[in-house]
Formats: sequence, C-alpha cells, structure tokens
Amino acid sequence: MDSDTSSKPRRVVQAREILDKIERGEDVEYDRVIVEGDLDISGLELRTEHMDRTGFELIFGLSNVLKVVCSQIKIANSEIKGEVKLSNVHVQKPINFSRGEFTAGKADFRGAKFARANFREAKFTAGKTDFMGAEFGGDIVDFGRAEFAGDADFNGAKSWDAYFRGAKFGGLADFERTRFRHADFWNAKFRCGANFSQAKFEFAEFGESDFDDDAEFSYSDFGSAWFREESEFCFVNFNGAKFTRKAHFRKAKFDGETNFRDAKFNGETNFRRAWFKGATDFNGVKFSGDVDFDRAKFNDDATFWEAKFDQKLKLDGSKYERLYITWNSIEDNLVYSGPVYLALIKNFKIIEQFDDADDCYYIYRRKSQARKKWFSKKRFNWSKLLDWIGFVSCGYGVRIWPIIIWVLVSVFGFMFLYKLMPQSYGGIAESGPSTVTMEAMNNSTLLFTFGAGDGVISPSWGDCLYFSFTALTGGTPDGLHPVGLVKYAVMVESVLGYLFLALFVVVLARKIIR
Repeated sequence: MDSDTSSKPRRVVQAREILDKIERGEDVEYDRVIVEGDLDISGLELRTEHMDRTGFELIFGLSNVLKVVCSQIKIANSEIKGEVKLSNVHVQKPINFSRGEFTAGKADFRGAKFARANFREAKFTAGKTDFMGAEFGGDIVDFGRAEFAGDADFNGAKSWDAYFRGAKFGGLADFERTRFRHADFWNAKFRCGANFSQAKFEFAEFGESDFDDDAEFSYSDFGSAWFREESEFCFVNFNGAKFTRKAHFRKAKFDGETNFRDAKFNGETNFRRAWFKGATDFNGVKFSGDVDFDRAKFNDDATFWEAKFDQKLKLDGSKYERLYITWNSIEDNLVYSGPVYLALIKNFKIIEQFDDADDCYYIYRRKSQARKKWFSKKRFNWSKLLDWIGFVSCGYGVRIWPIIIWVLVSVFGFMFLYKLMPQSYGGIAESGPSTVTMEAMNNSTLLFTFGAGDGVISPSWGDCLYFSFTALTGGTPDGLHPVGLVKYAVMVESVLGYLFLALFVVVLARKIIR
C-alpha cells in the first residue's frame, strides 16, 4: 500500500450493511474501512446443515447446526470496532481479514468451517480470539505475522472423561512471525504441516496436538521461535504431542518451563542450538528418528527419564547443569564425541548415578581405543598398548569382574602346569626332616652324610589347586615346596597375585569411596 493511499481517511461501514450482503448471498469486499457494530451472524436467515457434535462439544458452545455462508468475504486493511461472532458457520468461499485490526471485544469463530482463511498480519488487540474446534480447509491457512494481544484459543477439550479435538488445519498452518500472548492449540490437528518459525509465545499450549507433516518452529537463516517470558510466568507444553514427520526447533528459545512429556517424535528431530532457560521435561518421550541436541543449552534441570532413542542422538557442544537420563537409554544411539562422553560422566557423578558414570567411562575408553592404530607414522603406538592392557586387566579401572576372571585363570592355569609338568623339569616336592647316612671308609673310618629328605612327588589335582592358590597369594603350603623350573613358575604366579590384589583394592576402593 503506497503512502498516498494510506494517508486517506478510512470510510466507515456499518456492520449491518455487511450482514445484509451475507444474508442475500452477495460477495463482501471492503478495503481500508472502519467497521462499526458487531459482525454477528447468529441472527441471519441462512441455509443450515447438520454437524455431528458430542454432548461435551455442545457444552462448550459448538452447535450441531451450522449456518452456511455462500458469500466470499474480504475485509482487508480495515479496523473492526465491534465484536465478531462467526461461530458455528460454514463459510464455503474464501474469507479474508488480512491486515485487519480487531479492536473491541471478543472474536468468536468457535466451531466454524472455512473453505479458505486468510488472517495474515491481522491484529487482535482486545479480548479473546476463539477458534475452538474450528476447521480450516484449503492448501494454506494464513496467520502469518498476526498478533494476538489476548488469549488465542485453537484448542479442544482438556478432560479425560470427555473429549473432542481442537482446531483442525487441512492445509499448511502458517503462523510465521505470529505473536501470541496465550496460545492454546491443545488437541489441534495439523494435517499438512505447521510453520511457527520466528513466532513468539508468552504461554504456549500444544498438548496432545498431532502434526501429520513437518512442524517448523525454527529457520536456519531467518531466526527461530521464541517462547518468551514477558510476564511472571512462561510455560510451554507439548505434553503428549505427536510429530509424524520432521520436528524442527533449531535455535528456539524457551524462557520458562518446558514440557514435552510423553511426546512422540517419529521423524527427524532438531533442537540444535535451542536454549532452555527453565526446567525442561522430556520424560517418557519417544524419539523414533535422529535427534540433534548439538550446542543446545539447558540453564536448569533437564529430565529424560524413560525417554527412548531409536536412532542417532547428537549432544556435541550441548551444555547443561543437570541432565537426568539413564546411560542404557542412550548407549546404543549416542554419536561418539570425546567431550560429550566426558561431560556425561561428570553429569552422572553429580546426580549420583555412579554405575552409569562407570558404564559411560568404560564405553568411552573402548571407543577411544578403537580409533587408535597400533602403528602411527611407522612407529609403534604405546598408548594403544596401554589402553589394551587397561581394558583386559580391569576394564579401565571400573570393572571388577576382569580381575576375578584373571585370578581364576591364573589359579587353574598354574594348577594344570604343576600337575602336567614332566618331573625331569621339576615339580612339587614334599618337605620332611633331614636324614643322616653313615658310610664305612678305609681304616674303619665312618663318614656321616646329611640329606634333606625331599623328593618330587606326583601330587593330586587337589594338591595342585591348593598349591597354586597359595602361591598366588604369596605363600607356600606346609609340607610342599617347588623344585626345578616350578620355582620360577611360583615366582611369576606370586607376582601376578600381588598385581591382581593391587588392582582389586584400587577398583574396589574407587567404587566404595565415592
């Protein structure tokens, strides 16, 4: 609109004139006018059609009798000073209130059916705007850049014992850059996608809503949705919402509490660089597609109890104070990044989930080791060797069972060695009292010789097991001692015993003292 046209005074049109045209079935077309009086269609003599309603819907003002409006209605760039009452009507042709300003009272569109609706850049500056149970047809439902100073209701019922759906959008629901004070889309149905990019909400209710196509609350180049806190309380609710395809919240800002409890994300989900300033609830959420929380920021507690991740989960660069989540829920799907794993380990310790911290650390070391090569630049990689030793010996210091296995392998391994080693190489000998032997020499001289009384025996399997276990703990059984090469085997077993004991004490102490 050029400046010359915009400077001209607006013509005043009485609401009765518009209603008469609608009653006669004539098209209504006004631009840059001021409408005085209430646009109340309830008193017009129009053809009706039946609409099935539940008793609960009737209680909320939805009628099972719709008045049929055959007129095409266009009241653009205009100010409507009276109340608008277009509830329970079926507008069969396009209706256009683009850049209109509703300045007085309530705008009531409850239970209305629109073949095509255009409210682009409309301003609802006074009272409540009610689209409860409304149905929007056409390939696009345009509320882009509209402003709702009061409550904007596109909701359905909020009762467990009685139920009906909220507003139903047959085409693309375009709320790009729309400003809401209190937006209620409880149980709304978005069949062909929803665009809330750069929209601003003070209070947003999307509980139980269905998004059958892409749900866009962000744009990579032009900004993002902003759930802002301009009053004492800001709350965002997507409890039980269902996202059938992509759900994008890239760079979205949530100033207050945010609730996604029990929501279902069946497609790709993007929270990259989203900012959650208040407590965030993702309890029971199911992510069936890839989930991206890269560089997301949580200023308060973020809870993911019983959340399920079926595909990739990205947390690279994300920041949080406390992330309440279990390791087994993300272990198989978390995209590897060293800083991400280390941050999770620290987080698990802070929230006292020590077993999860150990499990996360174990997998971190396993994946870190897997990325190392035995030879780097034609040189042997000692770091990988040390990692491998740490893995096989004690599970990187967080597993006791490898030490127990090594103890059992050592005891039974040396038992077989002591039992099966040929006696020509040594073995286990009995320790007895010294013996004295007297021999006659020339000139009747007697020679006394002393012997140890030892002799290699063929010990039983039980003796070998007893001998091996005692040797591992640094002792020697009474009445038995090693001879020959077995002495060196006992020495090696004793050294291993001290090593296993040291590892066991360290790992056990680490688990107890924390």
